[in-house]
Amino acid sequence: MFDFLKKAASARLAQRRPPPPPRVEHPLGLRLGGAVAIDALPFRVLGAELLFSLPEGSQMVEARGHVDLGQGAELHRFYLSDDAFLQVSTQGGATDEIKLFQFAETKHPNTRAALEAWLRDDSELGKYEIDLKGKRFTRVWGDSGAHYSPPVVFDERVFKKSDSVPDYDLTHYAMLYQREIPGSERLEYLLVSVEDSGPSDFCVVFSLGVDVSSADLEIV
Repeated sequence: MFDFLKKAASARLAQRRPPPPPRVEHPLGLRLGGAVAIDALPFRVLGAELLFSLPEGSQMVEARGHVDLGQGAELHRFYLSDDAFLQVSTQGGATDEIKLFQFAETKHPNTRAALEAWLRDDSELGKYEIDLKGKRFTRVWGDSGAHYSPPVVFDERVFKKSDSVPDYDLTHYAMLYQREIPGSERLEYLLVSVEDSGPSDFCVVFSLGVDVSSADLEIV
């Protein structure tokens, strides 16, 4: 009897809850197999102050990644031809922000123990500051006053052949850093992520990025 009452009460509560926000598969019209061109003109004025070059010309979307962050928040990654990816954050189905990242460096630990060393509180990942290409970046995520903050953990499903059946899943242990670009109001980001997709398939990826807007993108 008590179990029945609990189930009935739970059913009534579920009826009162608002429906979950719709999932977004193709924010801004970006899609697997589609193409996008990024307007590099606003960034050319930065010259050598920007540590990476934006992809030139039309870029094919060769893979799509999806991360469910919970409570209606999602990350959508569109992996492009030129070792870059667009990351679109949505909240409740609405676009929140867009970042363009380019892969800068990948490290391949020889053993899983060497990989797990990146997740200790004395590792480079999670420090308050980190250097890359002679520039210093400051941690964005975590306690701003702490010398170390643990990485943010999330799972990504990656689609390459089908838009409905993932080709593989991987777990990220990630930290985001940023620096001010001299002579501009823009920021350059450094995303460091331990990527773990299996017993012997793992790496540490450093990606450089900037904020872009939908006006910077030509999507076909």
